[in-house]
Amino acid sequence: MPTMRDKTRFSRVFKRAAKATLAASVLALTSLSAHAIRLDQLQKNLSSAPLVRGDFTQKREMAMFDQPLLSSGQFLLSAKNGLWWHQTQPMPVSLVLTQDKLSQQFDNQPAQVLSASDNPMVFYFSHVFLSLFKGDTSQLTEQFDLSLKEIKDSTTNNQWQLVLTPKVAPLDKVFSKIEIEGGKFINELELDEIRGDKTIITFSQQKTTPTTLTSEEQRVFQF
Repeated sequence: MPTMRDKTRFSRVFKRAAKATLAASVLALTSLSAHAIRLDQLQKNLSSAPLVRGDFTQKREMAMFDQPLLSSGQFLLSAKNGLWWHQTQPMPVSLVLTQDKLSQQFDNQPAQVLSASDNPMVFYFSHVFLSLFKGDTSQLTEQFDLSLKEIKDSTTNNQWQLVLTPKVAPLDKVFSKIEIEGGKFINELELDEIRGDKTIITFSQQKTTPTTLTSEEQRVFQF
């Protein structure tokens, strides 16, 4: 039969357990709330810099080819002007996307310029990808279901993964999912297609300075 001392000890243990359970519940709710607002914080962090420059490598795996197609180059993302995608390997390709125009130049050939009215579908996909690069989650939620989680291990700090599942046509007819991983910047973008093809773009050497366009960069956006 338990003694009075046993009852007192049990009561203390029970109270500590109850407090621990309550603390765990509060922590869980806090974590959920932090996770819920983290999507907004992610967009704020990714869109805070007026200019981002860096390098990219791209690997495209296609069912019709035994080996992946590899390419690399530099990119410039300007909040005011748009995106300059400058591929240097295996051949020079310059793609410039603004709000209402798209310029594409292969090697030393004359650039081809399209407006939104020329090919609405091209601009639809182009601006979806521009939203991806900008981390514009407010635009992405119209086309995708978004799932955001933190990545924590011994070698990463403040890393995150955003999984986008298309919910509207024509995106849901092309992509099964899109995954974005990063920290301060986007580090990797993976595009998984319905038919089995996959594209992985890895970004490196990102920087936010200088904060203004060079004369050459200004000319790129003038077309």
